[in-house]
Formats: sequence, C-alpha cells, structure tokens
Amino acid sequence: MKIKYKITIGILSILIILGIVMNLSIASILKRDMESNVMNSLEEIMKSTRESIKYRLTIDTEIDKKKLLLQEAEYLSNYIVLNYESNIEIIGLNGEVYVSNIESKVDNIENIYLRAVDGEVVVNLKYTDDGLKGFITYLIFINRESLGVLHLEKSFDDIYKQYSSTITFIGLIVIIVFLFILTLSYLVASKITYPISLLINGIKEVGRGNYNTVISYSGNDEMSIVAREFNNMNNKIQLQIDTIKSEKEKVETLEKSRKQFFDNVTHEIKTPLTAIMGYAEIIKDNIISDEEFKKKSIERIYEESERLNLLVLDLIKISKGISTVDENKVEIAIDEVINQICDDMQIKASKYGIKIKRDITQGKIYGRINKIRELFINIVDNAIKHSSSSNIIYINTKLEESYYCIDIINYGEKIPDNIYNSIFEPFVKDNIYKDDESRGLGLYLCSEIIKDHNGKITISNGKEIIVNIKIPCLRNNLETIV
Repeated sequence: MKIKYKITIGILSILIILGIVMNLSIASILKRDMESNVMNSLEEIMKSTRESIKYRLTIDTEIDKKKLLLQEAEYLSNYIVLNYESNIEIIGLNGEVYVSNIESKVDNIENIYLRAVDGEVVVNLKYTDDGLKGFITYLIFINRESLGVLHLEKSFDDIYKQYSSTITFIGLIVIIVFLFILTLSYLVASKITYPISLLINGIKEVGRGNYNTVISYSGNDEMSIVAREFNNMNNKIQLQIDTIKSEKEKVETLEKSRKQFFDNVTHEIKTPLTAIMGYAEIIKDNIISDEEFKKKSIERIYEESERLNLLVLDLIKISKGISTVDENKVEIAIDEVINQICDDMQIKASKYGIKIKRDITQGKIYGRINKIRELFINIVDNAIKHSSSSNIIYINTKLEESYYCIDIINYGEKIPDNIYNSIFEPFVKDNIYKDDESRGLGLYLCSEIIKDHNGKITISNGKEIIVNIKIPCLRNNLETIV
C-alpha cells in the first residue's frame, strides 16, 4: 500500500473515532438538558394544577372533600386539558378511577399509584417513534387530608423535534469538517509522497528500458538531491546504451545486407538462366532454321550472360563488405520491354503447351531498366507455372490517368489461402506447381521493385488469376516525380 494511503487511512481512523465520541457526547448532553427541561415543566404544571384543584375544592366547605373531588373530577379534567394541553386521570384513595382521558399508560402504574399515595411525586418520561411524552403522578390533599391521586400526561414532541434537528445539524457539521480534514490530509500526504512517487515511476521506466526518463523535481531538500543524482545516472546509462545500440545496428545492418543479397541473387540468377537455357536449347537442337532468329537468340544469350556477370561481380563485392550501388533510373519504353519479355518467355511457355497473347499500348516510364525486366519476367514466369496445360496467358496494357497499367491473366488452380494471404512476403511458396525450386522470393522482389518505382501491385485470386500492376508513366516528355 502506498504511503499516502497509509497516512490518509490513519487520519481517517482517528477522525472516525473522534467523530463518534463527539457525537455521542453532544447527544448525551443535549438529551440530558432536554429531559431536565421537561421535568421542570412537569413540576411547574404540578404546582399550578395543585393550586387550581385546591381552590375548586375549598369553595364549598360543607361537603366532604373526598365526595367533592368525585363530583368535581370531570370539571377539573376539562379545565386542566384546556389550560395545560395535557391529559389526566384522577383516582380515589380506594383505587376508583373518577375520570380519565389518558391515551397511553406508563409501566408499573400500580406501583406508581402506591408511591404517590405515600406522598411521593413520581415523574416518568417515555420516548415514542417520533416524540416524547412526560408523566407526573402526585397526591391531591387539602389541609393534610389525602383526597386522591392525579396522574397527568403531556406531549413534548416539539421539544423532541428541536432536539433531533439539533443532533442532525451537529452531525452534518461534523461530517463536513470530517470530509474537509480528510481531503486536506490526503492532499498533504500526496504532497509529501509526490517526490517518492516520481522516483518510483522513474525507476520503473528505467526497468522497462526507457533511459530518457527525467525526474522533474525542484527544491533544496534531500529528495531534490536524489532526483538530480538519478537523472545524472540515467544519462550515463543512456549514453552507454546508445553506444552499444549503434554498434549493434552496424553489425546487424551489415549482416542483413549480406543475407538479403544472397537470398535475392539466388533468385535473380535463375531469371536470366531461363532465357539463356531456352535460346540455347533451340540452337543446340537446331529446332529453328531461321538465321535471323538464331542471331537474335545469340544476342539474347549474350545480354542475359552480361546480367549474370553483373550479379557475380556484386556477389564478389558483398563478400568483401562493399555495398552495391543502385542502378540509375532512366526513361524506359515500357511497351518494348514487355514485348521483348513476351517473346523470351514464349519459349518456356511452349514447353507446357501455353500461348502468350498480348495487347500492348505504347508508353514510357522512368525507372531502372534491369529491375523492370526482372519484375515482368518474374510475373510471367509465375503465370506459366500456375497455368493449366494447353492454356492461354493474356497480357494487356493501357494508360489510365497518370499510370501505365498492366494486367497479366492466367487460368489454373486457385492459390491456397495460406499462400495468398502473405503472397508478397519473402520465402512464401507452394511446391505443387511445375517449378518447385524457387526460394519464394519472386513476388517479394516484385513488390519491392514496384515500391521503388512508386507503383502498385495487386493479385486477384481464383480460377482466373489477375496480376494488376500500375507504374507512374511519362506524358508530354515530363518525368514522373520519384
């Protein structure tokens, strides 16, 4: 439990005890005072009614006083009820009730009667649910002659309500003072423990690895010194961590660069080899006698061999720790590149009885020629692998707003959901297709090339698989901003 809560709970406990003791003490004093006033009032009523009864009974001196009391009982009752707002009961010495309008009886009334006959004035108080009643019982006598007993009942509800209101008001004041002191105690405790909370939170943040945490606490006390030293310690730790992270990032970047290159170069080597092997197979088997086509095949073999040579040189540079330099972007006649790739890939497609049909629109883009060639070779190669035998691959292009749009459409089995949902991530492949030697980098490399050219690539899945590519194009000889 936090220190401020301990302090607050301690003060709260003391306040509760003091509040209970204070309320009980005040209530006891007020109750005692109220009862004293009620008894005094009853005694005054007793004195006054005694004089009234004595006066009434001494008017006629001829009649026996006891008989006269019986005769005048009704009159005396009405007189007292009217003048003193009280109810009475007059009882003879023999226990006969002469007159009575008492609404409620007190306990042990017989004992009280006997005590009154002996000359004792008996006063009783009775609390009800919403009020207070007073009872006084005394002996009626004239010239020392006992005549009977008068039992009087009077309601003091107004005094009791005033007493209850006073208790409620005092209780409310105590609660208000209690809440004020409690709030003040909590604020003072929070003020005292605030620097400790700052230090605890700072230590927790450092434990989570956040070494930029600064404790802002000013003053000249001991806590300000602790806060200042904590900040100095934190700064030194942060400097050491930054140095370690910097060195670690350098090592990780170097290792990641090498790994990515070796993963990518494996896939890139296969791309030119596809064209080289296709043209070489035609020349070797003398399938086509057209000299012009043979010449073109030799040129393509040479171009792809050059690409392989560049890859090998890059590999040598990486092995020596030398970073590769990106190819410069140039203006590219994209329609010519696509037509050339379609011619090259038709050789591989023919082996599976697949035909490539194209509808190519002229257009120019600004990009890296070798990367663009790699992009479309990978996409068309995937279309061949994923197409059913004796089928057709459609390649359609068009200009749409500021983009050169290409659709590569093939028909075959639907791509499994587990592959499709992460198709542009590295090393994602399915070995059920014609070529199962891929390392799953083709579409990942394609998406990276598209990002490098500020383009977009999407794949629609199903029996008809559509790869849609959009690359910013050049219009009116204006270069696309990249």
